[in-house]
Amino acid sequence: MGMKSIENLILVKPQRKENVRDDPRIKQWVERFREEREFDGIKPSTIRNDILRITIFLDFVYNRLNKEPDKLVNSDFVRFFNYLERERKLSRNTQDKYFQLLKVFYRLARLQNFRKFAEESSERKRFRRYEVKHYDAVDGGILNEILQKILSSNSRTNIRNSLIIRMLWDTGCRVSELLNIRYKDCDFEEGTFRIRNTKGKEERIVVCSNDTLEALRYYIQYNIDKSPDAPIFQTVDGKQINRNTITHVFSNVIKELKKEGKIPQNKRIVLHSLRHGRAVDLLNKGVPLDVVKEVLGHKSIDTTLFYSHSNDRANSMLKDIKKLL
Repeated sequence: MGMKSIENLILVKPQRKENVRDDPRIKQWVERFREEREFDGIKPSTIRNDILRITIFLDFVYNRLNKEPDKLVNSDFVRFFNYLERERKLSRNTQDKYFQLLKVFYRLARLQNFRKFAEESSERKRFRRYEVKHYDAVDGGILNEILQKILSSNSRTNIRNSLIIRMLWDTGCRVSELLNIRYKDCDFEEGTFRIRNTKGKEERIVVCSNDTLEALRYYIQYNIDKSPDAPIFQTVDGKQINRNTITHVFSNVIKELKKEGKIPQNKRIVLHSLRHGRAVDLLNKGVPLDVVKEVLGHKSIDTTLFYSHSNDRANSMLKDIKKLL
C-alpha cells in the first residue's frame, strides 16, 4: 500500500520531572495516602499525579517549614501557596488543584488543622479567581489540515501518529483510553474496540470508519509485539506510547498551521479538541444525546449537555438559521 493510499484512508472525507528529597518521613505519608486512595478505587494514573503533588507539599513542609503536617497553621499554608505561585510559577488553576487535593489528603489522614485554612480561603474566594480557559472544537476541515501536516513530515512515525489522531476523532476516546487499547480489545473485522480502565470506571465499545480500519490493518502488520496484551499503537521497540509524545506532535502541528494562516491565531486547539469536535459533530448529525453520552463514556448526561450547548455548535446552528431568513 503506497503513501498516497494511506493518506486517502486516514484523511477525513468531506463532511517537567519534579526534584524532591528522598525523605523517609515523606515516604511514610505518601504510602498511607496511596493505600487510602487505592481503597477508594481511584485510578492508578490519578493516584500517581496526586502523589507527585503531595510529595511536593510534604517536601516543603519538612524542608522549608521544618514542621509536621499536623502542626501547620494558617500562615504555613499561606506560605506554601505563595511558594507555588512565586517560585514554581504555577497558575491559579493548578494551585486550585493543590488546594482540592490537600483537602482530600487531610481528610484521609484524619487531621483537622487544614480545615480552618480551607474555610477562610473559601470566604476570601482565594481559589476561585482564576479564569477558566475553554478550548475550541476541531471540525473535519481543521482535522484534515492536521493530518496532512503530520503525513507530510519526514518522521518515520508519521503514519502511526496520524492514525492515532484519526482514531481519536472517530472514536471520541480520551488519548489515554486509545493508547491503552490492546490486541485482545479489538475486532479487526468489524472495526470495534473495547475501552477499559476508563475515567468513569465502566467499559464501553467504540467504532471507527471503514477507511480508518483499513489503514489500521495496514499499520499493525509492522508491530513488533502482536500478543493479546500488547498495545495496538507501539513505539519502535514494541512498547506503549507515552501520551506526551502525541500531545507534543499535535501541539507542534497546531503551531505550524497557525503560522501558515490555516488555523486562526485566536483558536485554542488542544488534543482534547478532537473529543470535543466529535461530540459536536455527532450532535449536529442528529445522534441522540443519550447515545453520544455512551459513545463518549460520560458518567452523567449533564457532561454531554456541555457539548450540546457549546459555542461551536451554537455558531453552526446560527449559520443554518441565517439561511432560512
